[in-house]
Amino acid sequence: MRNVSENNSIYKEGRDSIFLDIFGTSPETRIIDFFLDNPLFDFSRIEMTEALGMAKITMYNTLPKIEAMGIVNPSRKIGKSQLYKLNSESNIVKNLRRIIQDVSMKIAELEENSESELEEEVLAGMEMYSNL
Repeated sequence: MRNVSENNSIYKEGRDSIFLDIFGTSPETRIIDFFLDNPLFDFSRIEMTEALGMAKITMYNTLPKIEAMGIVNPSRKIGKSQLYKLNSESNIVKNLRRIIQDVSMKIAELEENSESELEEEVLAGMEMYSNL
């Protein structure tokens, strides 16, 4: 089992996540974001609870809803612990990934445009001073 302490929660303040920016930070969205960030791995409820800094009862109440939507599936058992993995074949997961990609591209486009505008202003300013 991976060792992730509550102090090492990936959801400390200041963490950037396009998914959470779009859909908010409810327990459901935090769990879905966790799996979208870790699509190749499977996790126990305890591992998710620790990684997300989430109360056990919240995890135990929320995970079945996400499983019922087909976003995650049970993958295997280790001892008594059930592990869960992102269901990459789910249409919901495919659509969420597409939304994240589209928003990422739009953000990059906006940043590129504002950098180009800034660069043009700097060059214009430099040209003005070079003519003095």
